[in-house]
Amino acid sequence: MSAVITDYDRNNYDYRSYWDGRDYEAWAEDRALESMVPLLGSPDWMVDFGAGFGRNAKHYRDQARRYVLVDYSATNLRNAARELAGDVGTGRAFLIRADLNRLPFVDAAFDSAMVVRVLHHLPEMAAALVEMGRTVRDRWLLDIPIKHHALGLARAAVRGELPAVRGPQPLKTGHSETPFWNFKLSTVREQLYAAGWDTRLTGSVNNLRRWDRALPSAVVRTLRPVAQAVETAARHGGRGWWGPSQFVYAQRGSILPQLADAESMPARMRCPACRGSLFWTSDTATCHGCANAYHHVDGYWDFTVPSAA
Repeated sequence: MSAVITDYDRNNYDYRSYWDGRDYEAWAEDRALESMVPLLGSPDWMVDFGAGFGRNAKHYRDQARRYVLVDYSATNLRNAARELAGDVGTGRAFLIRADLNRLPFVDAAFDSAMVVRVLHHLPEMAAALVEMGRTVRDRWLLDIPIKHHALGLARAAVRGELPAVRGPQPLKTGHSETPFWNFKLSTVREQLYAAGWDTRLTGSVNNLRRWDRALPSAVVRTLRPVAQAVETAARHGGRGWWGPSQFVYAQRGSILPQLADAESMPARMRCPACRGSLFWTSDTATCHGCANAYHHVDGYWDFTVPSAA
């Protein structure tokens, strides 16, 4: 399995800087997650796919017994190692560098999961959903970037692009080096259903996208309470059509059994290249099958597949 991976480490990029000046986006997403993450229950093991530097750990670290952050960016994970040093040191949190298309986990490794601000990086999203989903035992929360939100439809009508926006195929935007993909919500839900998941919409988020970045700061301060009230109302009333970020809660029709070894992180892991079992030392995991070696560096485990594999 192979797919284009956005290189968030290019030119020493630090994802934390993305949030500078994006107070409204951060607030809207935080408020939404405060209400949605409790749907994931109190898992023994939880995974955050595309977790970045651990920005959303505050929403689940107190309800999950143990949690795992997965990201492809080494910079993000080094930052997460500092931000979450206490939990990493006590064995409550684990940081894994991996490709979401080739995960180093066994089936049903985690009780629950979340994936936020990630799917727009995945050109082969249907396959990535299957790959992520096979590692989730019970339920997960997904942030789906849609192309047919209210503003997207208005723009498409002006440009004569409505068929592409309303159709089932993903829509590519952005630059060639960092493309972004937006999807039709019903198509994604159908793909999840085909993979064994029942879904329901839980919220429309970022409904007044970038409004605070287009106005003077004094006007933003005045209008902020109104914008926040509209965002809160639209989170429910705009499900499926208003905001560009539509959150979906997915649960298996038949919950899979838990792993026998409830305490061990290594018991949840396999070689991402050949699915072979791993021999562990304090700083290296070596595959019994293909002999690939994966190392512990800078506070995280690097399970990216060597290019020759």
